[in-house]
Amino acid sequence: MLDIGLCMTVKNEAANIVDCLAGIVDLFAQVVIIDTGSTDGTRELLRERLGIEPLFMPLDPDECCALSSRRNMGFDQLSTPWLLTLDADERLDRAELEAVISFDERDLPAGVMFGWDTSYGPDRIVEDYKLILFRRHHRHRGLVHDTAQPSLRETGESACWSPLMRIRHYPNLPDIARKDDWYAWRLDCALRREPDWLRYHWFSGYMAYRLGHEAEAEALTRTMHESRPPLFPAESLNASMVLAAIHAARGERAATEAVLAEALQYHRQVADDFEIKVNFRLGPWLEDAAEKAARGNLDTITPYPFPY
Repeated sequence: MLDIGLCMTVKNEAANIVDCLAGIVDLFAQVVIIDTGSTDGTRELLRERLGIEPLFMPLDPDECCALSSRRNMGFDQLSTPWLLTLDADERLDRAELEAVISFDERDLPAGVMFGWDTSYGPDRIVEDYKLILFRRHHRHRGLVHDTAQPSLRETGESACWSPLMRIRHYPNLPDIARKDDWYAWRLDCALRREPDWLRYHWFSGYMAYRLGHEAEAEALTRTMHESRPPLFPAESLNASMVLAAIHAARGERAATEAVLAEALQYHRQVADDFEIKVNFRLGPWLEDAAEKAARGNLDTITPYPFPY
């Protein structure tokens, strides 16, 4: 069985925190909740309804309000062999989590990835995956969209896929525009602070594409497409997909085919990467897009959606 410690960072999650934790909190060996500045009673709910005394650690604008430093401080408070991170707008099914806890850790690599289903209403679910469970010597990296994947790659370790649990994500849809503004500011800050951490180029490029800022999206995704940073193979290939779609939308067949050919070659090179192995959408999309480009069907080449 797995001995798991839970770490969460929260701010103004009074509408979510009890639903998120009430049905599963007793399954964790330890729990650390870091409140970064709630004013809506979140801390009181944690104490009164869940018996958890949160740590108070405001975010620092000078480090782009990064959550990673706060998360890692929380991880340092845990002594369990396994760490799990969760957001307040995510839900785990108790029976599914119990199945995960029943794993024999001798059968596992350094991390476990699960399906991540983001709901945009009753008729629209965006499927993706997320690494939320990993061995305790790993930490999150990045000022924005922090994750443990780079830590695993830096140590030469890997993560596996498990179908036994899915993360259900329910973002606050009326708040998405405000959240976009917040993340745009943080991404711009991160790009200036850590220009060599090229993962930011993917997230900034995709946001620019989603918002219709084509020139900015092309510049950022091209950097990722051409650089192929070894810590971020999936993000680099995501950028290739968006870059190909930008060329296709302009009717630039040769440029579209070139980007897709390079992406397929790189996809073969990194096929053994743990994240590429579980990325169920990327390889099929690249192959299908290459066939469409070869037939001249450029108007049908569009990237699949991401839940951010």
